[in-house]
Amino acid sequence: MKDFLAQLGWELYRMFVRKRTWIGFWVFLALEGAILGLLQLPRINEAVIRIIGRSTGSLDTYFSALTVAFIILLFTVFLLGAVALSLVCGDILAKEQEDGNLRLLLARPVSRLRLLVVKYLACQIYTALFFSFVVLLAFMVGLAYRGWGGGMLVLPSPEKPQISLFDWGEGLGRLALLVPFFTVVYLPVTSLSFCFSCTRMKPASATIITISILMADFVLAKIPWFEDYKHWFITPRMEKWVYAVHQHIPWPAVWETAIQLGTIGFTAFIIGWFVFERRDLKS
Repeated sequence: MKDFLAQLGWELYRMFVRKRTWIGFWVFLALEGAILGLLQLPRINEAVIRIIGRSTGSLDTYFSALTVAFIILLFTVFLLGAVALSLVCGDILAKEQEDGNLRLLLARPVSRLRLLVVKYLACQIYTALFFSFVVLLAFMVGLAYRGWGGGMLVLPSPEKPQISLFDWGEGLGRLALLVPFFTVVYLPVTSLSFCFSCTRMKPASATIITISILMADFVLAKIPWFEDYKHWFITPRMEKWVYAVHQHIPWPAVWETAIQLGTIGFTAFIIGWFVFERRDLKS
């Protein structure tokens, strides 16, 4: 166990010394800085005030840092989060192959399965750290824009309004709860890109294919003709992260979705392991 943790620690170190690992952090930092600037524009500020005032009738209470943070996450996390994670997880093995390091890594008495498990766990740890940063940064933008403010308003979808209202303490707790929820719902993204990284693909190819699959899944799931087959798609399940900010969290539905997403992730890992075990790394 000690050797395993040491190997995991070195894998995380090697991951975070790569410049590509930090791209997602810098992109979100730049984006949320731009959002903070845009929120200062009179028309955008008035639009936000109008939406919050119409939804609650109590603008002073719920026009807060927590509400602004949720709005930012609602409109930024899905696409940019998928790109940032697939970039790192698609790189983790494919880059080793590209640099000629795979044979060196396996020169030690370490099985291929153990190498994959260590790298896969590193991807999940990175995911949790990444979303911790994203949520914290959104909250800081909210603080800069509105100060501490009052409670938290949640309006997950303009098409299907399901308003949730929280006081300051509970709202802060729900915002923090988003980190583990995001980590779980993005299991298909990290696992698919990891699976493609186990093949002979280039890192960029693993990333592009993962994003292409997710975008195709997202578009098809939105077409009314496929409504009866929506349960076969991945992205509708990923959208269930909003359960974390429902007034009363539907825990049976949460666990059902978590099992489904975990099954998708585990299946992708098994496929990647099966392919990697049969690769000839000598040539």
